[in-house]
Amino acid sequence: MEIARYIGLFLLKNQFCYVHGLGNMELNKIPARHDGKALLAPSYEVVVTPGGSIDDNLANFIATNEQISISKAANELREFSIQTRKDIAEGKETIIPGIGKFVEENGKVKFITDPNFSYVPAGIPVIRNSRQLEEQNSKPAHKPSYPTPHKADSVNWSMVILVVVLLIIIGGGAYGVWYYTTQNDNTQSTITQIPLKDTAIVKPQVQMPDSTQIKKDTTTAVSMPVLDTLALNPYKIVVGDYRTKDKADRRAKNLNMKGVETVQKDSAKYFVLVTVNCRMADTTHVKDSLKRYFGYNNVIIYK
Repeated sequence: MEIARYIGLFLLKNQFCYVHGLGNMELNKIPARHDGKALLAPSYEVVVTPGGSIDDNLANFIATNEQISISKAANELREFSIQTRKDIAEGKETIIPGIGKFVEENGKVKFITDPNFSYVPAGIPVIRNSRQLEEQNSKPAHKPSYPTPHKADSVNWSMVILVVVLLIIIGGGAYGVWYYTTQNDNTQSTITQIPLKDTAIVKPQVQMPDSTQIKKDTTTAVSMPVLDTLALNPYKIVVGDYRTKDKADRRAKNLNMKGVETVQKDSAKYFVLVTVNCRMADTTHVKDSLKRYFGYNNVIIYK
């Protein structure tokens, strides 16, 4: 198992690595400097300090990459540390590939960095700039000074149909009100034209034959007079029927009209009559008018 290689990888990843028995390895940055001839760029060196925090991070790292248990990785790491101290005590070197080597100096463990060692720190994570990106996105976008092109609005046919239906309903309601008002006015005007007051009854004039034209024959009968159909005649018209006389009288009283009376039709029916003066030819029209006015469908002329 290449423990030295895993030590180097762990060191470059975390910039420190604690190896039990050897010490704590750290990456130390050397700032830029001038050697008298040229300006040297900043560089890194590995420094070993005794002690350090004891942890199992390196053993866990080795176990994860080698797919072995942590205890086995810790034992391998302990054997590497013991063998390294033994080798450097004998004057040998333990090399960490690409980074440097362990040596002993004055009885202490020292690490000499490889002259060709080059370390580039990891870049700044993108997540650190995400807040700035969110702030930029939250700012309102710059609006152009020129007007944006206007897109043609799509026709909402459902709203058009709804408006048409509402207009039809409103128009139908207005027509119904107008028709009802017109019919009511026509009914009232017809009723007001019916004379309810007693008027003078014009008797039909009978034209008598001239005495000079009467024949001496007494057996010849004189012709009968013909009634004038244009003359006004009183008609008693039924505008209501009730089962009791009290109801009939109450109805006649509520009408508050002249020429109103109650008549007993039979033992179970009483008529309310209204006397109307009209021509014989107008009786049908008068009955229709009274039917609409009183709301009574059995309007008849009482005989």
